[in-house]
Order: sequence, then C-alpha cells, then structure tokens
Amino acid sequence: MILFKYKGVHCVVDGQFGSTGKGALAAYLAHQAIRTGAVVNFHGSIYSGGPNSGHTFYHNKNKHVLKQLPTFSTYLSLNNIVVPAYLSAGAVIDRDILQREAETYPNLPIFVHPNAAIITDEDRKAEESGSIAEVAGTRSGTGAALARKILRIPAAIAAHSLGRLASNIVLQNHRMKPERNAYFMEVAQGFSLGINSHFYPKVTSRECTVMQGLADARIPPRHLSNTYMAIRTFPIRVGNVNGHSSGNWYSDQYETSWDRIGVEPEITTVTKRVRRVASFSMDQFFDACHANDPDVVFISHMDYLDKHHQDAFIEDIQSARANMNKHFSILVAKGPMIDDVKKEEDIYAEE
Repeated sequence: MILFKYKGVHCVVDGQFGSTGKGALAAYLAHQAIRTGAVVNFHGSIYSGGPNSGHTFYHNKNKHVLKQLPTFSTYLSLNNIVVPAYLSAGAVIDRDILQREAETYPNLPIFVHPNAAIITDEDRKAEESGSIAEVAGTRSGTGAALARKILRIPAAIAAHSLGRLASNIVLQNHRMKPERNAYFMEVAQGFSLGINSHFYPKVTSRECTVMQGLADARIPPRHLSNTYMAIRTFPIRVGNVNGHSSGNWYSDQYETSWDRIGVEPEITTVTKRVRRVASFSMDQFFDACHANDPDVVFISHMDYLDKHHQDAFIEDIQSARANMNKHFSILVAKGPMIDDVKKEEDIYAEE
C-alpha cells in the first residue's frame, strides 16, 4: 500500500453522509507521514469546510475536536512539526470558533484566503427558520453565509470581514505549488450530502467531492495524487429536529437503532443531537467510488460488528472492488485511536 507520493494533493473525502471518521483517518495518515519520513514533503494542509461539521481525533489518548482547522496539520503541530493550514476560498469561517482553535494550537500557522466566506450572527439566526431549517441541518450559519457570498455582498468574504484574530492567523491569497511539493486536503461533510445529490433539498450547501475541494483551492485535477475515502459500517445522518427530517436513505438500506446495533447512541459533534443510523448501502458505496475514485478506502466503526460480520463486511468491499474494476487498498479501524487502524494485508495476519 502506497500511502504517500512526494508531490501533489493527498485528499481525504467522506463516502457517505458524514461522521465516517475522517478526523481519525487524517490523524493516522499524519502519524504515518511522521513515521515514514514522508512528512518532509508536505508544505501545507488545505481545508474548505465550515463549522457545520466537526472532525475528531486523538493524540496521546487526548481527544481533539476541530470545526475550522484541518486535522493533518493540527496533529503535526502537536508533534512540533510545522505544516501550515490553508483555509481555501471555499472555506466558511465562524470567527469565534477559528479564534478559539487558533489559540488552542498557537504553533500552527493559519492562512485564510481572502475569498473565504464569513458567518455572522444574522446568518445563524436566518437558519433557525425557513427552507434551511426544514432540512434539519446544523444551523451553523454556513449555508446563509455562502448565500450572501453568491449574492456578491462585499462584507460576505474574509477580505472585508475577517478582522484581527489570533496572531497565528494571516489573511493571504494562497499560491500553492503541488507540481513541486505535497499538500494534504480534507473535504468537509459527506458525499451524499452534496447539493447535487438526489437527496436534495435534504443536503448541505455545496458538493462534497474531491473535485470540489480541488476547485475551491483552484488546484488543477492533474495534481491529485492520492484519495483516501472514509466510510463506516453503519452510516448515520444528523438527528431530526422540531418535526423536520434530515432526509431519506438509499433504497438498499433501512433505518435501524442504536439499541438494535448494541452500542451507545452517537451524538453529533456540532448539533449534539442523537444521530440517526442505518444499515450499509452498497449503492451508496458504488456512487461514492465512481465520484471520488479512491486509492484507499478507510472503514471505520468496525467494532460495531462481531468477528464473523467483520470478515463478511471486508469480503463484500473486496467483491465490490472487483466488480467496479477499482484498485483501492483498504484500511480498517476498530476504534478511534491510531493503533486501532490496520492495513488490509495485516488484517488476517493477526488471526
């Protein structure tokens, strides 16, 4: 399994509805970059998300939750390795959250693109009613902020509204060189929540694919090196709220319950609602693979299955790989820690 190439963009993307363990995956990859020495090739970590999604990872058994910063460079900063964080033109910024995260990780240089969208109190309030409230989203103000940007309101972007924040935050037009150096990119939220998904209008405010992340950073597709796509054994959606549903599922899956699975209910990182949970959809997996063409598929929450069903699940993914004529490698995670992640070739060696 080749985890890294010495140049180009290495991208983490979600293959379902979100909360697939992208933070854990990015931390694992950062750890592997340190272990193998590949970290010296990385000149930046790019994020185009907003505070409507959160990424969780562990470092030395300490839990870290991010809403604005990319996990990869944040993990490296905890190891005293400086790889700057770039919030691209597609990023959506809550100034208060970014300020808190920047102060938490003061050794991390953070460069904000002038065209990144800025969330206001009015944006958050606007999502408490109307069509955005009816999709039962996170109500973080992300969609409303993007709407103002699309309407060409000058104050909607960082160039006019970021202001002075932490000393390690700099407003800068990014000039990355993936033709010479390696960069890491994290795409926010879940593939099936993309605005062009057939689940519309129960979706987020933009596409959630590798190509969208590259477009937001204005990086040509030919500079994409590796794609790492995260999925989970039991996909989730954000919980319903105030009588509004967060949306349907694929036709080959059904909604279940945490009691039936036999695990403690999960709480959404941003909204703190109990997540809805469903059976795995192979149709969704095929859609995500064809849209993102992963080099590595990361399977999280494998510990939600017993040993027999774990083996069957991996075999199903391997069969799907053959049927699609794809050539991705597989990583399996039985927990949120770096040591919980195993490569495909090591899974059966332990038995």
